[in-house]
Amino acid sequence: MKKFKLASVFILSILFSTFYSCQNEPLDSAFVGVDGSVGSGAGNGGTNNQTGMFKVDFDGQTYIADVVAATVLDDAINITGLRGSNGEAVIVTITENNGVGTYQLGVTNGVQANAVAYSEANNTGFGTWIAATTDGTVSQGEVIITEIDAVNEKISGTFSFTGNNLSLTPAETKEFTNGVFSNVSYAADLSTPNGNEFFAKIDGSEFVEDTVFGIQTSLAGFTTIGITATKNNLESIGFSLPADITTGTYNFSFGSLDDATAQYNVGMNENTIGDGTITISSHNTTDKRIIATFEFVASPFIGTGNSYNITEGSFDITYQ
Repeated sequence: MKKFKLASVFILSILFSTFYSCQNEPLDSAFVGVDGSVGSGAGNGGTNNQTGMFKVDFDGQTYIADVVAATVLDDAINITGLRGSNGEAVIVTITENNGVGTYQLGVTNGVQANAVAYSEANNTGFGTWIAATTDGTVSQGEVIITEIDAVNEKISGTFSFTGNNLSLTPAETKEFTNGVFSNVSYAADLSTPNGNEFFAKIDGSEFVEDTVFGIQTSLAGFTTIGITATKNNLESIGFSLPADITTGTYNFSFGSLDDATAQYNVGMNENTIGDGTITISSHNTTDKRIIATFEFVASPFIGTGNSYNITEGSFDITYQ
């Protein structure tokens, strides 16, 4: 359970980072964080005709997104629908892009799983519903990609899933049905917002990211900062840090949601966890800017496999 919740922090951070990174320009000056904060611009009371349509039924009502965006990469697909001005969002992520077809949700081989997440409005950490379970052996739904129009860069499909809220005791479920996304405009690569900076070497070779992003996230009562540097092929270096972290040097750990944690993902099918240190030289919680250096050895998240040395690491990130 603990490992699942820790992995969920990375999942949600990466999903929301992908949503923002795929935008070349702001969506009506709107931005959203899973901590429940949204800037101006979202909330037109219906679908966004410029970016497509996104809807799903749950709790006896139909969720219709005000803002929709997508990213279609060689190894992954992400479609996100935002509603209102209080951080409500549905995020669909496929970790294996095989084009048009049916994808099962929540079934994992230990390092990857297709997933859908719903974040409630004004989420304080207990309002996240994910199409995943603790053992990852039983499908929690499916996404059917019906069309990918590579010429006009639009994607369409349907989805349904059982959302599991493992932050609650006992855990609860919610059914999401009749999900549809239609003619959603997508980006085919990633870009970096806010002038964020990142550097690291992996086994002596520079890691050259296509995007780097930070976002404040709440899960199970813990508030963390997720930082992810990602290539278009979804190779990534990521961190989960306590939101109130101060200057100083910290060991990476994997025992609690409020630990500083590092991850190196070779792709969507090889994930590792970091053993090393991070030194926070500056953290302004008002401006949401954090500056740090780091180094760690990345070893397999589950089982055995290759290890990697991440050295000379540094970042200067303004997070959402």
